[in-house]
Amino acid sequence: MYKILKIIHHTAGLIGSILVLLMAITGILLNHRSLIGYSSNREMKLQEFIFALHSGHVGNTSIIFLTDLGAICMIVLSISGVWMWVKLIIKKRKKKKK
Repeated sequence: MYKILKIIHHTAGLIGSILVLLMAITGILLNHRSLIGYSSNREMKLQEFIFALHSGHVGNTSIIFLTDLGAICMIVLSISGVWMWVKLIIKKRKKKKK
């Protein structure tokens, strides 16, 4: 069971990290628009694309499922990480008592 939980934890961590990284990068770029050029029309299209990625709507396509997937991965990562940590602590305490 521990091996399966570890695989789930690592998979959720990898997928979730990529999605959270995307959200973090687009969020920083939106907060500091001078990094992507705030004044010209050409850069405005880039800003619109970055905002679309960040908000989960690119053109007529909804990619909100990706942000949901990232959130679910972070929840799974948090729960499985705490669970594995608790199991490890219990295992160490049992080993100490012997």
